[in-house]
Order: sequence, then C-alpha cells, then structure tokens
Amino acid sequence: MKYLKYLTLIIFIAFVASCSKDNDDDIIPPPEENTPSTLPQKELRGVWVTTAWGIDWPMEEYNATAQKQKYIDYLDLLVENKMNAIFFQIRGMADAFYDSQYESWSKYITGTSGVKPSYDVLGFLIEEAHKRNIQFHAWLNPYRISTRANKNSSFPQLDPKIPSELTKDYEKIRIYNPALPEVQTRITQIVKEIITKYDVDGIHMDDYFYPALEASESMNDNVEYEKYGKAQFDNIADFRRNNVNVVIQNIQKTIIETRPDVIFSISPAANMDSNYNTLFADVKKWSKEGWVDVVIPQLYFATGTEESSFNQRLNLWSQYIYENHLLVGYGVYKFGDPAYGSKFQSSEDLQKQFDFAKTKPKVKGSVLYSVKYLVENKVRIMDVIRNVYKTPVLLPYLGRTIAEKPNTPTNVRVSGSNLSWSGVQAAYYAVYKDNGINQIASLIGTTKDTTFKLNEKGTYFVTALDKKNAESDLSESVNY
Repeated sequence: MKYLKYLTLIIFIAFVASCSKDNDDDIIPPPEENTPSTLPQKELRGVWVTTAWGIDWPMEEYNATAQKQKYIDYLDLLVENKMNAIFFQIRGMADAFYDSQYESWSKYITGTSGVKPSYDVLGFLIEEAHKRNIQFHAWLNPYRISTRANKNSSFPQLDPKIPSELTKDYEKIRIYNPALPEVQTRITQIVKEIITKYDVDGIHMDDYFYPALEASESMNDNVEYEKYGKAQFDNIADFRRNNVNVVIQNIQKTIIETRPDVIFSISPAANMDSNYNTLFADVKKWSKEGWVDVVIPQLYFATGTEESSFNQRLNLWSQYIYENHLLVGYGVYKFGDPAYGSKFQSSEDLQKQFDFAKTKPKVKGSVLYSVKYLVENKVRIMDVIRNVYKTPVLLPYLGRTIAEKPNTPTNVRVSGSNLSWSGVQAAYYAVYKDNGINQIASLIGTTKDTTFKLNEKGTYFVTALDKKNAESDLSESVNY
C-alpha cells in the first residue's frame, strides 16, 4: 500500500508540473539551425515602407532622382541603426512597382496610373537594399483594387488590364472577388511573376483579406456561395475562409516550386477573432498547417495586463506558432500622437514592449510601422531603437525545413591586418571575435568577399551563410 501511495504521489506531482508550464512549451518550436551557443543570437530588424497613397514613399515626389535619394536615405537610416530588413509595399492597390502583365504601373510612382517610369523601380529597390546586406521583402495586398470616400463617390477608372467581372464593389472599397477561382489563380500568378523576375527575399502580406465592411453592408456573395461553395460547406463563413485558404496555400506552393528560398510572411491584425470572423483569415490554421513561414502580428498596443495589451496579445500569439516563426510588429506611429493615450506620449513604453518581447523565446525579431515615423522621431523613439539595436546581428534562419548548413570556410589566415579564407560557393560570411571560453563571441561584420580588414587585436573565426541565412560550423580560429 505504501508503494501505491508513493507512486500515486509521484504521478500527481508530475501532472501538476506539466500543467504549470508556460503555454509556449506545449507548442512545437520552429525549425532551428542548431548553431553553437558561443555565437550571438540572431534577429530580424525590419521596417515597413507604405506606398499606398504615397505615405512613406515617394510622398508625391515624382522625380526619379529625388525618389531614389529618398529611398537611399531610408536605407542609410536602417544601416546606421543596425537594421537588416525592409518590407516594401510594391502592390498596394492592384497596381505595380514593376512591369507586370496583370496590372499597370502604379500612379504613386509617376502621378498617373499606367505611365512607365524612367527606371526599373523594383530592380533599383532590391539592388540598393542588397548592396547594404538588407533583406528585401515584397509587400502585396491580395485583393484591394481602389477606395473611395463613400458610396456617393466614384471609384477611379478600372485598370484596363483587370477584367471587370473579377471585381466586386462595396461602399468604400473595390476588390478582386475572393470567391472566384479565376481570382485565386490570378493572385498566385502575380506572386509567381514577381519571384521569377526579381530577386526578392520574401513575399509579404498584411491584414487585408476580405474587407471589413460598414455596418449597413453585407458581403453580397450568396450567388458565389450557391455556385462554388454550398455543396462543400455548411455555411458561408467557412466558404469565405476556404477561399482565402486556397490563395495562401497556393502562394506557398508556388514559392516552393519556383524559388524555395523566398520567405512567405503574413502580418495579421492582433485580434484573432476579427481575423477569423470579419476578414475570414484563419491565421491559426495557416500557422498550424505550415502554409506561412513567418507570422508578424500587428501588436500596436501599450504594455499592460488587460486583454488588449501588448503583453497579453503577444502571450496569445506565441501559443500559435508551430513549425513556423514569430516576429513582432510594433506600432511606432502611435508614439507622440495625442490620439493614442498617455503611454504613447513618451518612448518609455516602447522600451517596455521590446523588453517583454525578449522574454519570449519564439520571437525572432521585430518589424516597425513605419519608416517615416523613424525619421520624424517623435518623443525620441530612436533613442530606444538605437539602444535595442546597439550591436550588429545576423538575420535568423526563417526557412520552413531544418536548415542544411553550408560548408565551413577553410584556410583562415592573417596577413598584415587582413583576415582571409577560402570561400564557399553561393555564400556570404560572418566574421567573429572570440571573447574566450563560455563567452559570447562578438559579430564584427559581414562580407561577400573572402577578406576582411581587422581593426583590433584578438582571436577571430569565420562562418559561411547561405541565401536562407543558414550558418556553417565555425572555422578554425586565428590570432591577430
């Protein structure tokens, strides 16, 4: 009997211990690189650049030279603050920042829709980012075509490349009709066109799927439900969610078949119920099924304990990351704006948000909305950002499978103040300073060359990284 009592007690203690674990521990972690603990932690540090209505770029500046300079100024700001990724909106209104067979040139580039600019806009944007080792994510809106003030106003003339039978009008927005199989195929083909023509590092979508309508409106899609969905779905809401699911699945499938190195990310609204029931975006399912590689919830809230706080929203989203990856979207645009309450009238809460995110092991970095607010620097938010990003970091591996390490650089040597090594095919390199046993090494810099100028005496080693940012084992160390 004593043995049975003892066994029962052990089982009960084990059960209580398992129940007390943080929710994060019950979820399958995302794929990791299994790099040695001597290397510093990796982190994506990104910013959104909005082009719809010219908000961040080009700000109604239609001179090509001035446009290029504004973009370079943004990139220089990112480099200065040790940021490493840009999420640039290249298709916000069924328009294009590139020569597309599906949609016309964006009016936000030249001031007039359909007018070809004097330079390859997307090619320039990517090239300049890559020159600075900044990852370029092409941000698209899947369905939105145009907007108007109200139902008594007119929509802009429909682009002649867009068949009118594929569109649907509501009081304030015109969209591609998500229920039509032709639309689902078209959006997928638009993604394929981009990743085939351009060396983008990622395809990114935000939180706009089915439109959030006025209270007086209905989705007006019963005809489509009768034709395409009633035989398969018991209710129209599930039919709508499936229409979006098909697009998400097919985009990732197309990426894998065409350019598997491209990262597919979504930045959903913070409210999961709204995503599911209003926008018909089943983000939990996308995450669980692995249909998106990276989820970046828009956590545009102050810290606190209430349900809508930054802390509680991040706790919730952390539970729904499976074998994909989590970044945090920060609403830096709210800081210094009296409309958003007292916590946003200084930069103190931004620091608290970053500090809390660091306690969540699944968080792989941050994306800030948006770049013009970094330039405006209200309530000195850049002081916080510089503090958080004070040391350089490598981009994390955000792949959908376990990373395959590239080969390790060999023949590492020092000549004068130059560190050199034998290269690895299709790789770039990270140079580290060894800080001693059980100490985290310092990332000195990255390069695409096989030589690096050293400025300080010490012990150094090198690693190779591939296009997906998977990192090799450490090279042998050398002294300088």
